[in-house]
Amino acid sequence: MKRIFRTTFVILGILSFILTVGLWLQMLPLTGILPSTGSFPMHTFLASITASITASLLWIGFSGELGAAAGGAIDLAVFYAGLTIFQLHSLQHGSPPLLGVLLCLVGAIVSLGIFLWFRRYPIEDRRLQPLPLRVSFAGFVVVLLLVGSALLLQVPNVFAWPLNPLSSAILGCFFLGSACYFLYGLITPLWHNACGQLWSFLAYDIVLIVPFLLHFTAVSPARLPSLTVNTIILVYSGALALYYLLIKKETRSTLKIKSLLSQAKPPERFSRSLADAKYDKLES
Repeated sequence: MKRIFRTTFVILGILSFILTVGLWLQMLPLTGILPSTGSFPMHTFLASITASITASLLWIGFSGELGAAAGGAIDLAVFYAGLTIFQLHSLQHGSPPLLGVLLCLVGAIVSLGIFLWFRRYPIEDRRLQPLPLRVSFAGFVVVLLLVGSALLLQVPNVFAWPLNPLSSAILGCFFLGSACYFLYGLITPLWHNACGQLWSFLAYDIVLIVPFLLHFTAVSPARLPSLTVNTIILVYSGALALYYLLIKKETRSTLKIKSLLSQAKPPERFSRSLADAKYDKLES
């Protein structure tokens, strides 16, 4: 069963990567259905979200730490639940289609089910998270909660681009979900409960850092502080992920990828043939 789950995570990660590339390159089958958002590059931010999901899925699939899927499921459950509530509220004005509400509701229910299922799997690597990482996670939780709430309340100039209500809802729910992801890592502070968040944050940063830097030439003075703070957080979180995942010896991710095939037991007939061959060799 574990092998099946690991293979499923890898396949979903590959599909999510394809979706990320499609959004990043603005391929019409994908971006053609996106609502108009003015100057806000919705396709880029959706690509950053799917990139973060891709990184987490692939890491879980390759590492075999199925218990780490619980934190990501909490993230998606909060994200979809928030969008469901937003769309239900907007239905009073006839804005979103009912199908969108139902899809988000199903997404929230499925994500909650995934959380309840995979939380039963213990984390195999019992190392604790380094203290500086836990402090950083606590800071991320506070910032994401504040920014996410401000976006949902449509506080002016809280983001580097002007946002319409739908854009604010999508980003606000994403930040709140991410806050819960990091909070789960703090509540269960094992190292492999942090790896998924770090890989996700690194993928998210890689997609967004160039658009954020380029936006400094066009941002309005009122939104410059927001852009500056967002960029600092991107640089800091990216450096944090690179340090703990690729540089620090004690936590460096060699990904010690166990072959998905190695977990399958060899057929009984094959095992017997090997034993017979050894016996024949001894006899000769």
